[in-house]
Amino acid sequence: MDKTSFIGKHIDYADTPVLWLNIDAFDRNVIRMNEFCNKNSVIWRPHVKASKSPDLALRLINSGAVGITCAKVSEAEVMVAGGVRDLLIANEIVGNTKINRLIEISKIAKVCVACDDEQNIQDISKIASDSNVIIDVLVDLNVGMDRCGVHLDKAPVLAKLVSDLPGVRLRGLMGYEGHVMGLDSDDKRDVSKDVSELISVARRNLESQGFEIEICSGGGTGNYWHSASLGGINELQAGGGALMDVNYMEQMNVPNHEYALFINAQIVSTTVPGQVVLDSGWKTTGRHTGLPKVVSHPDAKVKSLSAEHGMISVDSNHSFNHGERMTLVPHYSDSTVLLHRNLFIVKNDIVEDVWEISGSGALQ
Repeated sequence: MDKTSFIGKHIDYADTPVLWLNIDAFDRNVIRMNEFCNKNSVIWRPHVKASKSPDLALRLINSGAVGITCAKVSEAEVMVAGGVRDLLIANEIVGNTKINRLIEISKIAKVCVACDDEQNIQDISKIASDSNVIIDVLVDLNVGMDRCGVHLDKAPVLAKLVSDLPGVRLRGLMGYEGHVMGLDSDDKRDVSKDVSELISVARRNLESQGFEIEICSGGGTGNYWHSASLGGINELQAGGGALMDVNYMEQMNVPNHEYALFINAQIVSTTVPGQVVLDSGWKTTGRHTGLPKVVSHPDAKVKSLSAEHGMISVDSNHSFNHGERMTLVPHYSDSTVLLHRNLFIVKNDIVEDVWEISGSGALQ
């Protein structure tokens, strides 16, 4: 796509469905998160698993983030190719094929990985030392989510192994509290406090045994105002708050943020009374967490999605035309952005740039 043909034109010049970013709202969200981290003496390493765009990652870094967090080796490869030079892969990297790719990234950029298994640490150590590189490691703690991570009593075993082996270097701890994000406000505060204390106990325990713990990393967008202020972590991974979506705003009740990510779609059918149909179904919006929200028309509401169409309930007394546009907010940005190839950067309805979503489909 020749992005120059869109720059300087109204966003409606782009054909539908189109994914676009209100860059002013995005920047304001970024400022809020940066300022909160600075206030609490926490560094910010936002996750880019939702945006999957090196251009967006670099804007985050230029706005104060220390680096970025990725979910996969393939995401990290895309980010490094796009100019990012400081990354945490906040998942276990298992198997020689992926470890060898990790080694290649580490020759260009500073890379840290999460580990929760002795054999995995040994595998990374061998390949890294044979390649004459050093991979930074965070011991991954199970802080209650029961997905990945070791219990506290196993953390010293892994820390000692990393410290004793060549090619790997212990940097600290990681604990992601994904189970906290959807809780109501009181429970979210209380469980976030428990998680913070667990990480603090793990850190004190390791430091008492002589290990240097430089980093304690964690926190998601759904509870970052708790996790970054309770003292358990000194590095925040939350990144989705820069984009915002219905899930974060209305279900996780993220405070003081605004929608920045949108989809424009157009009406393709008006045959059913009280309904219009958009050219934007779940192949455009994603749907595994819920339905997108119409924000351009106050009385319109998404009823359902099929693969290619969105059925929207509307006031039957209002007349709608074929080709008329509606603007939607994704329900969950992680499920939406990966379906698109380009992100239109918009300021006051005018396209300023088009960023490639080059991490789309990066699943390995």
